[in-house]
Amino acid sequence: MRDLTQPLEECLRAMGERRNLQEVLRRYPTERDQLIELLRLSVDFGGLAPGGPAADPAFRLRARNRMLAAAAQRRRARRWNPLGALPRPAARLAFAGALAAALLVGGLTSAAASGNSLPGDPLYPIKLGVERVQLAITFDAATRARLHAQFAEVRLSEAKRLIAMGRVQEGVSQVNQYDSAVAQFNSTLAGTTFDDSVIADLRRFLKDHEASADASLQSLAGSLEAGGQTQAAAAVVRTQSHADQTWNGSERNLQARGATPADHPPSHPPASQQPKPSGG
Repeated sequence: MRDLTQPLEECLRAMGERRNLQEVLRRYPTERDQLIELLRLSVDFGGLAPGGPAADPAFRLRARNRMLAAAAQRRRARRWNPLGALPRPAARLAFAGALAAALLVGGLTSAAASGNSLPGDPLYPIKLGVERVQLAITFDAATRARLHAQFAEVRLSEAKRLIAMGRVQEGVSQVNQYDSAVAQFNSTLAGTTFDDSVIADLRRFLKDHEASADASLQSLAGSLEAGGQTQAAAAVVRTQSHADQTWNGSERNLQARGATPADHPPSHPPASQQPKPSGG
């Protein structure tokens, strides 16, 4: 198995600097699937210890550097590598497991600890960073669209918590971020070709999320109005109206691309099936 230290380091650097990860992956076509697998694993293992303490960023960096240095030293020593005797899938799994353990111990539990953070909290940038990583390593457009919708729900949840704490303006700001995430959902779907089964699934997913979000926004606006926050309530209503237009645009777009007889029942039978006028 080829040593993945250098390409993995380049991928991690690209994500850290918010550059295009796909450009790095294109330079390693043979190892692309393995690298994506390892990057996904680094995110997945970050959720194994919810509520855990935030790790020292310096410790996380040292742990990762130790792992990479150890891999480079083994390569230079040219010793027999027990992973080389394993079948390729087993070797890949063993390497991924070692990487995941190093990342976990090195501090990715801090990403899990950031899950309940709010804007202004020290861990909130980590929370947003994990979301960006998830999007960066998700190449399927339908799955990426679902992620945007899920993050839209997260923004609404944050808005409700902030407003309940009396941080009304920050809560309204998160409602606006919800609107932006809905727009990203719509943008991800635009210009992408899906088969009929994926379109049908996306339409169901869209309707469920729109209904849930509408109920939350209506409740939020009502609560603000009852508390005398008239302007904030009006802002939430405007955002809801705008987001609904975006949801409806996505629905029409999907319906047009995956129209079925159930969506558009024909008003007249095809010409070949219409009765012919009788002669005479």
